[in-house]
Amino acid sequence: MRTAIVSVMIAAGVTLAVDQPKLPLAQEHPIVINATAIVPPRAWSVPGVTEPLQSVRDRMMTDKVATLKLRPGRYMFMTTAFSFEFLVNLDGKLDYRNLDKCVEGRGTATLVVKCRISQQIVQ
Repeated sequence: MRTAIVSVMIAAGVTLAVDQPKLPLAQEHPIVINATAIVPPRAWSVPGVTEPLQSVRDRMMTDKVATLKLRPGRYMFMTTAFSFEFLVNLDGKLDYRNLDKCVEGRGTATLVVKCRISQQIVQ
């Protein structure tokens, strides 16, 4: 975690370094993506964070667990078979809607995608 260093001048002319935390929306949180239950393996993407789904080679495949640095906000997990939206809150914890049959990890920093490609994800 990087912090900004702010120099404060004290009346005596001494410089004091003080750690100042980043704004909550600027904090990046390590989010683990585990989609190893998807068989056969498929390419996946989080638009705006990873390379586009059409460009994914061997790096973002569902047979590998990956960690992404995500800021608080709304994201989309995509494969060529399905996609769904998830949220990262200010504390770096996950949330999503109506996906409990296919996704685990609400309230944690690990998104586990357990649906197979033949299953429907309905939001």
